[in-house]
Amino acid sequence: MDYYWNERTDPAYNLALEEIMSEQADAPFAMLWRNRPAVIIGRNQNACREFDSAYARERGIAVVRRMTGGGAVYHDLGNLNYSLFAFETDANRRYIDFAPFAGPVLSALRALGVQAEFSGRNDILVDGRKVSGSAKRVHAGRILFHGTLLFDVDFEAMAAVLTPPRAKVEAKGVASVRARVANLNDFLPGIDRDTFRLAMERELLRQFGLKEPLPILDNWKREAERTADERYRSWEWNYGESPDFTFERTGRFPCGTLTVHLDVHAGIIRRAAFRGDFFGTAPADELAALLTGCPHRTDAIRAALSGVDVGRYIAGLEPGPLADLLAP
Repeated sequence: MDYYWNERTDPAYNLALEEIMSEQADAPFAMLWRNRPAVIIGRNQNACREFDSAYARERGIAVVRRMTGGGAVYHDLGNLNYSLFAFETDANRRYIDFAPFAGPVLSALRALGVQAEFSGRNDILVDGRKVSGSAKRVHAGRILFHGTLLFDVDFEAMAAVLTPPRAKVEAKGVASVRARVANLNDFLPGIDRDTFRLAMERELLRQFGLKEPLPILDNWKREAERTADERYRSWEWNYGESPDFTFERTGRFPCGTLTVHLDVHAGIIRRAAFRGDFFGTAPADELAALLTGCPHRTDAIRAALSGVDVGRYIAGLEPGPLADLLAP
């Protein structure tokens, strides 16, 4: 098995790179990599229900949808990620659980003195606490298995951004399961994140009989950059790919109580309605009609309301607070 170290920390590029490598590699491989702060949502998830978008925007936390299933996770530089690629065979086709694919990572952790074990469908636990989650994609006879290793992740930021804002979302899609988590540095005192990465790398190289990481091919890098631009950095992929859902949120303003109801299809508002004890001189349905066909994202909603005299429909309300109520 080959081994690569990817030093880039751009989450869109990194997800694109492992996709390109898993589609083009001619030998099984393992790769370690890190992301700067990001929420990585599963392929089948509804982005709106998984994280606090306002918190993410304020703190510059990227949001990227991955190709594999499973739940939303938070990444930062204290999280060491791994990718493992293999060709589908009669033997590994029978594996229902993920544990056999995580063997090299488990062996490396145990070699460092961490008593890690695989648990459930896709978790690695230490002393009963989750230190890693994983996901898998099988496509055209190729298997991509990847996961996280929580070393010294900012759990405060993780908890804040993975807590959706106050809204009722009725949606199709897979919801994340919250678990009791721990950082691996709790079990490896005196080791910093760079030392941990090098130690994991050393163990993987030993297992694979290699002396040093192989260089990532230039054509893989070029194609990864293109794929990141076309897919992983696009609103259409990260939000528009969300399953259909209804969005409902209530706000209290000097003008009264206002509840917004949205039907969203492929990330686009197909129907909007306003209900509450507010007053206005024009029907609120006219205001709702202005949102039909608008992408359900903050900038698009603000643009749709720009120049609109919202107070005609909801007395005393300005476009900004209404956009905040409508936005994911």
